Amino acid sequence: MNTFFLLAAGLTSLWGQDSEQGPVKIKSVNPSREQARIQRMAQAAKSREKALAKSGAPEVREAILTAAIPMITVTPCRLFDSRNPVGTFGGPVLAGGSTRVIPIPQSGCSIPSTAQAYSLNITVVPRNTLGYLSVWPAGSSQPLVSTLNSFDGQVVSNAAVVPSGTNGAINVFVTDTTDVIVDINAYFASGSGASFFSLTPCRVADTRLGSGKTGAFGAPSPIGGTVRSMPIPQSGCQVPSDAVAYSLNVTVVPLRPLSYLTVFPTGGLQPLVSTLNSFSGAVVANAAIVPAGQEGAVSFFVTDTTDLVVDINGYFR
Repeated sequence: MNTFFLLAAGLTSLWGQDSEQGPVKIKSVNPSREQARIQRMAQAAKSREKALAKSGAPEVREAILTAAIPMITVTPCRLFDSRNPVGTFGGPVLAGGSTRVIPIPQSGCSIPSTAQAYSLNITVVPRNTLGYLSVWPAGSSQPLVSTLNSFDGQVVSNAAVVPSGTNGAINVFVTDTTDVIVDINAYFASGSGASFFSLTPCRVADTRLGSGKTGAFGAPSPIGGTVRSMPIPQSGCQVPSDAVAYSLNVTVVPLRPLSYLTVFPTGGLQPLVSTLNSFSGAVVANAAIVPAGQEGAVSFFVTDTTDLVVDINGYFR
């Protein structure tokens, strides 16, 4: 299995452009390709240094950042909610065409000022339609990218890994007036932390009748207002028991409108965060990094009855 890490040299290359649809979602760096690129850069730098030494010209050195940045999980925590009273981490609603600066280390989520990137879940509650929302490090130029869109004005959530900017802050830009909610589940910082191990995507759970899954991983459908705990290492997806967090894709198939679903580590207090919403009752999916709880389990709370489909593509340890 390959170990994934966030490369310091690759933080600014997390965004991409789609030629047909304009701004697109944040893209991840391919670790093996990035390693090869850095090795080529290092070899080229050594060749230039040798040539300079022979010519007698002043020596020029390039700083090549190759250090991996470990991930530290946190209990999902609400950083920002513009529906709340006016303040740094509250209202007013974000007006179309405006940018809001969110100084994450100053929030109540105990995120250190040394964090170099954040694993976030961002939700929009548009007043009408929303062309797109962009998130990027404070102090940097605004990139032509989108983190999410809501052309029909629906409540939409999306996961994003965002580098920290000036004073650890991030910028949030919206094309149209909308409320914005930001939750955090992990951050990346130098020192000790967890590394990512990829898995062939595997279905952990499917609560629909006839899915073939049983016990905690199968039918019946979770009832509104209840919590379902799933011991991920027992899912048959080759996840070790010492994993400290999971990279999941969670899909809801609601029987009726679903206010929200929250995923959190089993054994901990249920946090006031949402992983996704489906007010229209449509099938909705979102990615989530979730810390492991008691016996490696994670819990799923649903406000309304819905089927759940949970896939995993990697774990942290």
